Amino acid sequence: MKTFVMLAAGLMAGAAVQAQQPSGVIQYEVNSKIELGQFRMVMRGADGSVTTSNTPPPDMPDLVTFNQTFTFAGGMGRIETEGGGNMMRRMTLGTPAAGLTFSAAGAPPAGAPSAGTVSRSSSLRPPVINTMYIDLVNKRYLSVLTREKDSIIDGAWYSEEAYKPAAELKTSGKTKTIAGYRCQRATANLGEESFVIWYTTEIPMLFSPVNGVWPPQGVVLALESSKRSYMAKKVELRSVADAPALPAGAEKVTAAELKEKQRSIMEAFHNEQLKKLQEAE
Repeated sequence: MKTFVMLAAGLMAGAAVQAQQPSGVIQYEVNSKIELGQFRMVMRGADGSVTTSNTPPPDMPDLVTFNQTFTFAGGMGRIETEGGGNMMRRMTLGTPAAGLTFSAAGAPPAGAPSAGTVSRSSSLRPPVINTMYIDLVNKRYLSVLTREKDSIIDGAWYSEEAYKPAAELKTSGKTKTIAGYRCQRATANLGEESFVIWYTTEIPMLFSPVNGVWPPQGVVLALESSKRSYMAKKVELRSVADAPALPAGAEKVTAAELKEKQRSIMEAFHNEQLKKLQEAE
């Protein structure tokens, strides 16, 4: 009886913590430098020949701007990146018969480029979507990969990563208002990156768009380094109809297995695109 009572008390405490969590949506504008080594390009010449290269075109920008939405409710958050978490664009170079398709070689981390002004024409949509979920209560990231076929999800996998230890912050006493919330300025170093962050304690939860760059409490609404920047454009504390939850039937795998699953799906997609280019002649 004692064991049952203790277990019930633990479950009730966990439910109480989740019930106290706020709900709402934060929309960030993100700028991120493109790591050119992540690209694989497939080129089709006017004569129908097909070649591949890891060297990007000379006019390709090294910075992309995209939107990221953080939805949170019941102690769970979901980060959705514009474009489904992938970079896949089609360019037309030279004659209409010549073309170039390029894509990121692997699944980007949360906040990595996924959409922007890279393309000069319509995009080719890969069959995978990368979404990041955050367990705000148990402090862990859940990287989710879903595969689509004819706009229907036919597979889902996820891996877990605990919060990284918080980088040491140096506060300055400076404040400013972002998206209607009073924020405090601080700086931090994480690895080789130096960050300037602005965080608010007016939202009662702990969140940062970059794992490891944590405020002592509250939510980071702006963050900038030499590689990336985030700026909250809109913050809404409200009830959320589509509460964050992992896709039904999602299979738990290791981070390495998730990366390999992404690679194999994209490789099959690339091969299919190559076949279509060759058959078009």
